[in-house]
Amino acid sequence: MKLKNILLYLSSLMLFAIIGCEDSDDTVVAPTTGGTAIETPTEYDFTSRFDDNSSVSYSGQVVRNLLIGDIKGQMTADAGPGGSSVTTLAMMANSDPDLAIAAASGLSTPAMQAKYHDISTSKLTDRLDAVSTYYLPGFEYNGSPVNAGDAITGWVMEAAAAGITRANGVHLGQITQKTLWGAVSYWQATSKYMSKLPDDVATNGEADGTSNYTSMEHHWDESFGYFGAAVDYHTATSYADDNARKTQKFFDTNSDGSIDFKSEFTTGWAVTAAKRDLCSGCTTGDFTETIFNAYLEGRTLITNQAPLAEILVQRDIISTTWEQVVAAVTMHYINDTWEEIYAQVTASDFDAAAFTPGSAAAADYETYWAEMRGYAHGLLYNDFSAHTTNGTPSTALAAVFDVMGTAPVYPDADGNTDAFVAYHTALKGLKSTFMDLYNFSQADVDNF
Repeated sequence: MKLKNILLYLSSLMLFAIIGCEDSDDTVVAPTTGGTAIETPTEYDFTSRFDDNSSVSYSGQVVRNLLIGDIKGQMTADAGPGGSSVTTLAMMANSDPDLAIAAASGLSTPAMQAKYHDISTSKLTDRLDAVSTYYLPGFEYNGSPVNAGDAITGWVMEAAAAGITRANGVHLGQITQKTLWGAVSYWQATSKYMSKLPDDVATNGEADGTSNYTSMEHHWDESFGYFGAAVDYHTATSYADDNARKTQKFFDTNSDGSIDFKSEFTTGWAVTAAKRDLCSGCTTGDFTETIFNAYLEGRTLITNQAPLAEILVQRDIISTTWEQVVAAVTMHYINDTWEEIYAQVTASDFDAAAFTPGSAAAADYETYWAEMRGYAHGLLYNDFSAHTTNGTPSTALAAVFDVMGTAPVYPDADGNTDAFVAYHTALKGLKSTFMDLYNFSQADVDNF
């Protein structure tokens, strides 16, 4: 009797299983545990655990990077006196469905997407709202501190009305673009998406709604999207070395005769990392390889449902190394700025009285200064950094902004260069600060 009951019970289970399988043909079944572990790939491409398609999706991040990359050129085109800020502000809001991707015109291979909306309607403005309590040191409006969103809106409108270079020598296009790289792409990639990983653990075996990825997979992918690398960024077939990643920026990986901005284009921080890797004499490790490999390894661990601690190791590698990239490019433009001052004051034909804001003689100096100050803003936007607390810089980092100031320094109206030379000395002194803050060697800060 007992055997008969057992057989009936097993038969019922089998029937239930068969019926269940027949009813679930269109249902995503989540592999909560087990499954076949994947090997770490060489390209950023991961097949879904829930179907046979790619589980990678970050089109919003791609379009924001493209908007940031194109905005400096648009500000310059719109610059006054008497210009219009309409197009640049539309780029900020990504509100014009017919606005063409400026970067597409520079490709030798046709782009798959012609308009920003062909990729995504995601915008920059709401991402700036997310960091509205992070203030740019030294900048004020009516006695109150200014956040990146308000500063950038003001800079865009000011450039259109009066010109791309402010009366005090600030190149508004350069400082706008470089501030956006930090306040949007860098902050979103590190502080926002990487902070979600611990909360994603509980659902990393389940599809996120009707999507074919888990929330942890998606948050990791979105962070990667902001880095700006093509999916084959570190493969010899497409990008032979850092020089190719710096200058080429695209490769038709699937040989379909077009460039897909969502997978075959490199921009933003991925290009910057390659530029800083091209440093003769530097001793700090390979930024491009370290960051890209950590993204590959971390995503593989997430797909394999590895312990959170192992995943966070890769997150911390990305966060720390990316912070070094931000610091390295800031140091690069600190060097360019003080070297330009030195070149001017030691030139036999230097006319101090003619070296004034907006003059042709000061053009390079003003560009370097704006890039220096704009990239330095990025150092505020990594919540995993030991040098900021919710956007407030540590005493040592605040001192960096104090030295830079909020505008370039020039000889006075009488041609006296004392303040100009003192500024050169103060900027050069930041080398030791960057060595202490970001573990750079003397060779690094000399050669970045």
